[in-house]
Amino acid sequence: MQLTPEHEALRDTVKRFAKEHINPFVDEWEAAQIFPAHRVFKQLGDLGLLGLKYPEEFGGSGLDFSYSMVMAEALGDCACGGVPMAIGVHTDMCTPALARFGSDELRREYLAPSTA
Repeated sequence: MQLTPEHEALRDTVKRFAKEHINPFVDEWEAAQIFPAHRVFKQLGDLGLLGLKYPEEFGGSGLDFSYSMVMAEALGDCACGGVPMAIGVHTDMCTPALARFGSDELRREYLAPSTA
């Protein structure tokens, strides 16, 4: 696959996010046996990273799946396994069925907030 400048910008954004918002805190989170998922997911949503492949009318970016793959690969820069796994579960296991099979009403009520 040929990466476009847009793919590379996404990769750089995700890697920078991991470097600044995840990796510095991994040891602290592990020691406390916590993961501030609400805060981390809100930050990801603010960057538009939770709905890359979903329609814009439901809070997504309307991009193709290749962008999701770039994001998943870039999350490999995380200094732990659990946080990127949680992100992947959210973006690639929990929300796809809702996006594909949910009514517009359900997508407005649940998908849009999930991407935000």
